[in-house]
Amino acid sequence: MKALFVLQYPGYLRYFDSVMEELAIRGHTVAVAFDQPHKQPEGMVALEGMPAAIEVLDRVPARPDVWAPVARGVRGTIDYARYLHPRYADSPYLRDRMKKALPFLTRWLGRWTTGTEAWTRRLVRWLQHCERVIPSHRQLEQFLERVAPDLVVVSPLVTDQCPQVDIIKAARRIGVPSVLGVASWDHLTTKGLMRIQPDLVAVWNPDQRDEALTFHDADPARIVVTGSQCFDRWFDRSPSCDRAAFCARVGVRLDRPFIVFVGSTASISSPEAEVVFVRRWIAAVRQGPGSLADVGILIRPHPYNAKHWGDVDLSGYQNVTVFPRHGANPVNDDDRADYYDTLHHGAAVVGINTSAMIEAGIQDRPVFTIVDSSFDDTQTGTLHFRYLLPECGGHLQHATDLATHAAQLSATIDDGVAPSSCGFIERFVRPHGLEEPATPRLVSALEALEGTTSVAPETAGLWLQPLRLGLWCVAVVASRKKLKKRFSRFGYDMAVRVRARLGLRRRTVDAPTPPEPPAVT
Repeated sequence: MKALFVLQYPGYLRYFDSVMEELAIRGHTVAVAFDQPHKQPEGMVALEGMPAAIEVLDRVPARPDVWAPVARGVRGTIDYARYLHPRYADSPYLRDRMKKALPFLTRWLGRWTTGTEAWTRRLVRWLQHCERVIPSHRQLEQFLERVAPDLVVVSPLVTDQCPQVDIIKAARRIGVPSVLGVASWDHLTTKGLMRIQPDLVAVWNPDQRDEALTFHDADPARIVVTGSQCFDRWFDRSPSCDRAAFCARVGVRLDRPFIVFVGSTASISSPEAEVVFVRRWIAAVRQGPGSLADVGILIRPHPYNAKHWGDVDLSGYQNVTVFPRHGANPVNDDDRADYYDTLHHGAAVVGINTSAMIEAGIQDRPVFTIVDSSFDDTQTGTLHFRYLLPECGGHLQHATDLATHAAQLSATIDDGVAPSSCGFIERFVRPHGLEEPATPRLVSALEALEGTTSVAPETAGLWLQPLRLGLWCVAVVASRKKLKKRFSRFGYDMAVRVRARLGLRRRTVDAPTPPEPPAVT
């Protein structure tokens, strides 16, 4: 079997490298292509040392026809419309972030903040009809025919205006089964909609299955729950060095336990806000009860939100360090070892809203947060964060003020009081059992598609033909305006070159000389 992975950019390899390796080990061929191959290029390190059966292809061709701007506009409108669902009434951050995806013709929709569930469903369904009538493009079909895969795996598919919809349409057109591999825990609730149903949707857990059904209107027969394959690497790992060597390396005292603060992405925690909050947090910890006055504090920046920490001066605090100072993306074995050791040797882990809080739970480390007003929109204003809360079955100890938070830390560090994370990890990361890794299950689900044919392409019935005609007219007008602008610019540039070649100058009209003012006598 030959599997083609179409990923948005190389950074997504860290979610699927174990799946590609397992496919190659089982004797299958793997090809990978990117929509944006120059974004996060360091992610390519994840393929180092992989079997030769994994091939990296050129960039996925972009759709060049007149339907392209209409497709982007329809998808962007769907992506915003989903946030009018009443479940997102308290999520202004997510809704406002998606406004940029609205095209000119539907920008008026951005004035709406919420609607009823029935109204939102009708609006999204009508927009999906618009997506339905947009045809596949022959260039993408030819791309797939050249690669000749037996199945296509796409991810994330749900980013705003995502072009991977066209890959699924092309795969359907030539009969190749398609799969959505859900990469991260927040993708089904913080981004756009699927817009089109692949032949298989691979999710982590029952919570994501419910999200796919509730928000994306997925076919329950096409959903498979495999667990989180990207976290498999943390279960069987052991620390690369003992605590003494680690403390000496990062610069915290060996005789005191240390707390790890894990940073979040810039979209969750802006650089300025994060630094201000961490300073407040350190001061509150130092004033906390018990032995917090001299407890060690290690700040681990998020790999894609680390630049600002390189210049932050924390020398006024004792037993506080930033490691690694300029951030590190755990895509190679050394960086993964450092990351694992950081969580392993830490006595507690504190964060705002990041997957590191799940990875700490895999090592059964106590995890804490402060539901702070600075991050209302990106904490409780997101649906995925709520899975960490105890009332939703999560392992997160949370407080609404820093004093209560410091007391919680003291109870864990001084008294050893901390709930186990095993129940949450088994439900959220490995729903088939803690000893059951997700990677083999996902690979087996992909193998089950071998020899199958994709569902027949959705054809537009007669009642949808007027809609197709209307959208085609919009596409033609949009393309003509674009071409007109291009040709106008081309003509202007040519005129400038001709004038320069002939030594001509643009004719100007001299302004009349104003009369001299009368002499003052």
